[in-house]
Amino acid sequence: MRLLLILLVVLASCKSRVLIPKNDFISILTEIYLSKSYFSSEGIYNARWQDTIPYNNHIVERHGYRWAQFDSTVSWYCSRPKKYQEVYETVMAHLNELDKLISEELDPPSELWTGKNLFYLPADGNRDSVAANVLLKGVGSYVVSAKIRIYPQDASLEPQIGLYLWRSDTTATGVRDTLWFRRLPKDGLMYEYRMERTLLPGNEFTHIKGNWLHSNPNDMDTAWMKRAEIKDISVYHIPKKF
Repeated sequence: MRLLLILLVVLASCKSRVLIPKNDFISILTEIYLSKSYFSSEGIYNARWQDTIPYNNHIVERHGYRWAQFDSTVSWYCSRPKKYQEVYETVMAHLNELDKLISEELDPPSELWTGKNLFYLPADGNRDSVAANVLLKGVGSYVVSAKIRIYPQDASLEPQIGLYLWRSDTTATGVRDTLWFRRLPKDGLMYEYRMERTLLPGNEFTHIKGNWLHSNPNDMDTAWMKRAEIKDISVYHIPKKF
């Protein structure tokens, strides 16, 4: 029994000295530095905590290792200055890259709708759709909105918002992806309609197209007219990092 206990202790000791793989070790050191920087910026960092078990153990364990393994790995690299220098330079490169990403300034949010912003129908077109054609600015969130009133006297059929994302291809119509479709009530009340869509890196759409107000013709009434009001049209772009 005593021999078994000795073997268990020896095995546990050997296991604790298993080195953490280089890439994981670099990741742990990077996170420890970031954690230290965060607490310092918040005014709650204590220099005595640096490299202590309570302060950094949660980072080591989150990567699936024990503090004894981390301590042994640090000791191993300390005895091999050239290898430790390689690790240090890699950590600093990671930190510099993160700092570069954080410091990059995004373009400010911007309004992309440059067309007319107030329509009275039928004065601005008794049967015409109110078209949209907006050039996109790449990734980020797009907030699309408008205020629309359809009067009960409107004689068109199924008035609706119908917008889509668009990019060109070899066809005449291009590639389309529905952005916003909504049927509109004819109750004479002014409603504010709003939707948001985020475009991620890799998307190839270049425009928002379609109609702020579209309807089907009324074949039962040859003299039909639209009676509606549209105002405060907006396509707002909010840049984001991904």
